[in-house]
Formats: sequence, C-alpha cells, structure tokens
Amino acid sequence: MGAFVGIDLGTTYSVVACINSDGKPQAIPTAYNRTTVPSVVYFGSGAPLVGEDAKQEQAAGNESVASFFKRNMGDPYFVLSFNGRDYTPVDLSALVLAHLKKQAEDYLKTPVTDAVITVPAYFDNARREATKQAGEQAGLRVLSIINEPTAAAIAYGMRPSQETQNVLVYDLGGGTFDVSLVAITPHELRVLATDGDHSLGGRDWDDRLLIQLQHQFQAEFGADLVGDDFNRLLVQAEEAKRTLSDRQSVPVRVTASGHTATYTITREQFENLSQDLLERTAQLTESVLQQAHLGWRDIANVVPVGGSTRMPMVRAWVERMSGKPPMGGVHPDEAVALGAAIQAAFEIEREQSQRLGGGAPKPVAKELLRDRRIQDVTAHTLGLIAESEDGSRYINSRLIVKNSPIPAEQGRPYAMRLRPDGTTELEVFVTQGESDDPQACTYLGLYSFTDFPALNAPEAQVDVKYGYDSSTIVQVEAVEHSTGKPLKLEVKPVPPDVPARFLGSPRDQRGRGGEPMTVYIAIDVSGSMCGEPLAQAQQAAHEFVRQLDMKTTAIGLIAVSDAVHIDQQATHSQSEIERAIDRMTCCSTGGGNSGHPFDTIYDLLSPLSGPRFAIVLADGVWSYQDRAIQQAKRCHHAEINVIAVGFGSADQQFLRAIASTEAGAIYTTQGGLGNTFSTIARELSGGSDGKTGGKLGRYS
Repeated sequence: MGAFVGIDLGTTYSVVACINSDGKPQAIPTAYNRTTVPSVVYFGSGAPLVGEDAKQEQAAGNESVASFFKRNMGDPYFVLSFNGRDYTPVDLSALVLAHLKKQAEDYLKTPVTDAVITVPAYFDNARREATKQAGEQAGLRVLSIINEPTAAAIAYGMRPSQETQNVLVYDLGGGTFDVSLVAITPHELRVLATDGDHSLGGRDWDDRLLIQLQHQFQAEFGADLVGDDFNRLLVQAEEAKRTLSDRQSVPVRVTASGHTATYTITREQFENLSQDLLERTAQLTESVLQQAHLGWRDIANVVPVGGSTRMPMVRAWVERMSGKPPMGGVHPDEAVALGAAIQAAFEIEREQSQRLGGGAPKPVAKELLRDRRIQDVTAHTLGLIAESEDGSRYINSRLIVKNSPIPAEQGRPYAMRLRPDGTTELEVFVTQGESDDPQACTYLGLYSFTDFPALNAPEAQVDVKYGYDSSTIVQVEAVEHSTGKPLKLEVKPVPPDVPARFLGSPRDQRGRGGEPMTVYIAIDVSGSMCGEPLAQAQQAAHEFVRQLDMKTTAIGLIAVSDAVHIDQQATHSQSEIERAIDRMTCCSTGGGNSGHPFDTIYDLLSPLSGPRFAIVLADGVWSYQDRAIQQAKRCHHAEINVIAVGFGSADQQFLRAIASTEAGAIYTTQGGLGNTFSTIARELSGGSDGKTGGKLGRYS
C-alpha cells in the first residue's frame, strides 16, 4: 500500500499535505521551496508544464496557458484547445493533481496512491463528480471529497480545548467563496450550516484592477489589450493586488499596440473598486447565521482561510461584521490541505481497522482529531420534478433539504404500469435547488430505470432511494418492490428543452399542439469587450428579450472567448434570462478569442423542432475563423439559423461566412447595437411579412 495525502485543489493555487513522521499534518514543499502550487498548465512543444513554470509562461504573456478552469468544473461544454487537442476542466485538473502527486512522491520517497481532495462547500453534484474523476484520472484512489471549510475546521480542531464553541470559517480563495458555521465540542466537530458562491474569489478582485487599467489605457491611447498583452496584464493585476496588501500604492506598467504607460493604483482606490465583492461575502455570511438561527454574539472565532483573506480590506471587513478580529495562527493557504491530510489518515485507519478487526496500528488521526467525530452537511437541497397535487403545475419536490447531515437518504414509492413488450421505463429528473420552482433548479440529469421483472400484474411498485454519500455525491437506486430486484439505472443528459418544458402546466403540455421558437444569444466576452462594449451588448440583449413573446419563445445565453459557457439554458422565463444577461462579466471564459460557440449551439438546438435561431455577437477578429466557419455551416445544414452581428474591428467577411443568409450578417456600431437587436426581434417575431423568421432566417 502506498502513501496517502490531502489535496486542496484550488482555483489559483493548490497545496498537497501529508502526515509526517512525528504524526503531524504538514504541507509538502515544491522544488521552489514553496507550499503553494499555481493551478496553471502551459502547453508548449513538449509535455505540459504545471505550477510555477507554467505561471512564468503566463507572466510572459504566453497564450498557450490554461488557468482558472476550476470555475468550469462539471460544465460539459467547457473545452480549451492546445496543440490540436481538446482539454476539459477534468483533464486540466488531472494534470495539476498528477503534478501534486509526483511532488509528494519526490518528497516522501514512496508512491502516493490515495488522497482526500477538497472542494468548495457550495460545489454541486456535477462539480464534485468531476473532481473525483480528475483525481482518478491522475492515478489516485480518491478516498473522499470533503468541503474546504470543513477541512479547515478539522485543522483548527487540533487545538487543545474542552470548551464547546461555534466557529465561523470564512473561506475566500482565488476563485470561490465559502462560509461554514461549525460547532466544536469535546466529542464532535459538527457543521451547522454552509453557503457560498463558486464564482466569487480573488480572481474577481484581480479583474477589477484589470478593467481599471484597461479603461485608463484605452482612454489614453484608444487601443485594446488582446492576446499576449492581455495575458501579461492579467498577471500584473494579480501581482498588484498582492503588493497592495503590504503597500498603500503600486505602479503598473502597461504595454500594448506599441504604446506604454505607467498607472498608479492606490489601496483606497482598489478598495472602492471592489467594495461590492465584500458585500456579497457579507450577504452569504449573514445567510449562514440565519440558517443556524444564531447571531454574532454566539460566535467564538472567525477563522480566515484562503489566500485572498490576506488582503487588509478583507480582514477589516470580517472584523467590522463580527465585532472581533479574525483569528490568527491558522495558515490561510495550508489549513485546507492539512485538514484533508488528517481526514485521509482517518479514512485509511478506518479501513485498516475494518480489515484487521480492530488491530490497526497507532490511530494517528484519532489523536489529531482529539477523539472528535466529524459531521458535515449538504449545501444543496436534493429534489425531483413532480406534478403538484392538483396537476396544475410542475414543482421541485424537495427530498433532502439543505444543511441536512450527511450521509443522508430518502425513499419514494412509484406505481408503474407495465408495458407488455418489456420496454417499461421510469424517468426521473433529479435536481439540486432550494426553490419549489423548476426554473430555479440545477438539473443533475434524467435518471432512467429499466429492466423491470416480468410480473403477473398490470402494475409494478418501485422503491427509489435518493441520497448523499459522505462526499456529498448523489446516489440514486431503485428496486421492484415485490421481487426486490434492482432496476438498471442510466443517467442521461438533460434534454435541451429542460427546464423550459416545466414552465407550463402538465395539462397544457399534454394537449399543446404548437412548438415554440428557440433562440440562443452568444456574446463575445473577451478582453476587448470590457467596460462599455459589454454594457451596450447587455442593454441590446435586454431590448431583444422584451420585444418577444416569452410564451412562444425560449431564449438562452452563451458567453464565448477562449472557452464557451452556457450562462442560461433556453427558458420561457423573462426574469431568468434577464438575470443571466445582468450577470455576464468580461473575461469570464478567458480574455482571448480562441473559442467559438457553434459546437455548443449545435448540441443545444439540433435536437429541437420548431424555429431555431442563434444570434452571435463579436467585436473583433476570432483566432480560428476557419474552424468557426466550418462548425457554423454544420448548424446551417441542421436548419439552425445563425444571425451574425459585429461591430468595432469585427471581420465583415467572417460575419457573412457564419451567417445563414446574406441578410443575417449585420455590421453596426457599438451605439447601434440596441436598434440592431430590436430589428432582429421584430423580424423573428414576424417582421413585415408576418411570418416567423422574416428575412433573417430560413423559416418563412
């Protein structure tokens, strides 16, 4: 049996830890004698480089670098391409984990086979399963997936104390924010409530500096920062943020398009730029206190975790919220990995005890935990889509509510009418979400049960069990009641018309004849769109939505730059799509133009019937135009109507090549986007000829 480790797989930096020869948890140093490893991968001519070497390539402005991909874990549509090969977030994370595995093996002088890997507490099921898959792809046996704040609380719990106290773990990392309230007693470490935001972290503070510097540079020279210039400035913004933790101001030298300028950013200016980000952490923190029915007077300590808590503004904010200074003595970068190493020791020792009948070696983890039992909770309610009692609407039927102790399990009985030909199938849409509104939920998949036994009865009784395991990963199984036979389970992808199909009433759905029009808006969010261009695009998208009949039209939203992200599946809910438009941020999928949306558009729209449109907005020249044109034509052949809108430095010939018709290629100005999108909306809803699609698409 090889060695085991605990791994904090971070958005910006990762840490691997072990239990050393003294029986204490210890972060394992890198070849550079640091404990943090940049979660960055560089794709040169040879084998991929990971960590500090890759970070140096990024600092030099090299575009063949992948970073911040943890934010896209579990997203089946996120792909980055390097040297002719596509990489998913699982692939990229596996490269980082394999690097950490080798780092530990070099230090420990023995193979590393087992690991506990941490994730943000607010990660949903898809992200947790993707993390586990990445670990296995890296050659590790993943003992469990545990929450980052819980791991930090385990590290904190090593302190000798016989008192019962409530501790709030404030975990602000590079890409995610979690807050957990933990009760520590002499016998137990129990999570009371947890909340978070997997798209809020130190990277967002970097982006505020980046956008400010871009604005100043554009105002002075009228030049955009793209490609190498953008990547270089991204690293400079991160370095400036770190410097402002120690100094009151920092000069930043910006070079692009043959121009060079130096701008001074003050700490006060930086704090003003990012005040709203701190307020978002405060809202989530107050939410956790409310969920646990506690106030600040009930909290003994606030434990700051994650490198971003080093910023003076964050520590001052925590003190202002809580009325007490954040606790020292817990290493913000290493605490999560140290707690994961203790958890790994505990799970290995439990396995040994079970195998040897209680005769396992000295229980290191038990001593480190001081005999405390660990009890975590789920951050998301598990449910399924069902009809309301009166059959008037679809609802999200909640099975296991948020903050329930894990593992947890609930059962539901079903009566199934059996088909004589043996093709009986039970389909269940499993969800995560707090609302009973199906539009506000995350869909884990279509869980399909088949292989029913032959019965001398017209109906079968099916017992379905839904649950969270100790890694908060969803487990679903079903048996036929009378025979006890397990049914065959296949988890299928969520159909493209979900959640839109659950917007109306079940009765209307069963009797409806017409089919809605489906439109996806794909917006370029690369570096050149930062500031006013994106704001104008968002306003234009709002005007487009408001001019269409949402009863007969489903609208979705896609962000594209270096990668593609579905910000909103097609929905008939105007409030849902408008909120998605408001949430769009510059550089959310990278700062360059190496991606294209047409593969995603095809996957989303090709299975659907009825009129289907994709409106693609770009303000510059895309890196791989031939590939984009080829995939756009694939959409044309599937009768998906592409409308191409460009402004700024967009290539008009390229717009004509990706559009389905000559009239569907539109070049406008930044100020003219609103009128352009309004015109498109009128055309799609009937235009002057009163027919769906007007002159922009093939439907007429």
